[in-house]
Amino acid sequence: MNFDFSDVKVLLIGDFMVDHYVIGNSNRMSPEAPVPVVIPEDEYFIPGGAGNVALNLSKMGAKVTCMGAVGQDTFGESLIQKLNRDNVNTEFIEVIANHTTTLKQRIYCNGTQIARVDKEKLLRWSPNSLEKINYTDYDIIILSDYNKGALMLPWFFKPKGINVILDPKNKSWEHLFMHCNIITPNINELEVLSEIAISNNDSILIASNKLIEENNFDYVIAKKGDQGITIVGKQKFVKNIDPFNVENPDVTGAGDTVIAALSVAYAKTNDIEFSSKFANAAAANVVGKVGTATANIKQIKELLVK
Repeated sequence: MNFDFSDVKVLLIGDFMVDHYVIGNSNRMSPEAPVPVVIPEDEYFIPGGAGNVALNLSKMGAKVTCMGAVGQDTFGESLIQKLNRDNVNTEFIEVIANHTTTLKQRIYCNGTQIARVDKEKLLRWSPNSLEKINYTDYDIIILSDYNKGALMLPWFFKPKGINVILDPKNKSWEHLFMHCNIITPNINELEVLSEIAISNNDSILIASNKLIEENNFDYVIAKKGDQGITIVGKQKFVKNIDPFNVENPDVTGAGDTVIAALSVAYAKTNDIEFSSKFANAAAANVVGKVGTATANIKQIKELLVK
């Protein structure tokens, strides 16, 4: 397989945010509450949500154009600057006055995440740049939904002949379903979307087939965490992708990596089984790292050829 994705053009639409990490250690408990006193040793800010999807796509070599919104604040400005430095086209990320860029702060102590603090404001957004977008310029479109409002309003319509892949977070966003042909829910999301309790692969199949029948999806890619991936498609297509064994995995941002890897591989090959295996290997690559991370093509390839 050729792992050169430099000719793949991706339009990424979704919720852009900033991830803030505080990494430290502790050797004593607080006298005020049963929590450790963390002594910070490192601190950094990186793009999260759709921003992390964009970085993963860029690191895999794809040409990425982003569409979304951030607040008119320091975090929004730094997010756009970081994406630009990583060769991501941000011309369709709008800066919204009187809006706060979503910030997720994660605190790690002695190698374990012990707290998360979210600063966010729901944004009911529709783009001002729709007339400037030509969907046919792209090989694939990703909808990265984090339930922050970028995809809340029904402004997106699927162009003919282009695959649209949705990472869904909210059942109320069902107006998007008619405009995508592949979705990538995790098990909790699959339960919510299908209203079917998930306990094993049989129930995954039932829930996925229900969504396919109701929404005419080509495929449901069910992300099962450390159990791998199940692909369910039309005409009774089913394929289970075995997991990779990763010690002490940190799953932060793994879903972003999955949809990025799945999308570039599918745009390149139109092979859903290979694309899912590639995405599964990419996820295994990033969960072995601390915090929000991007996949490494060389390391993904090594996992696939083992």
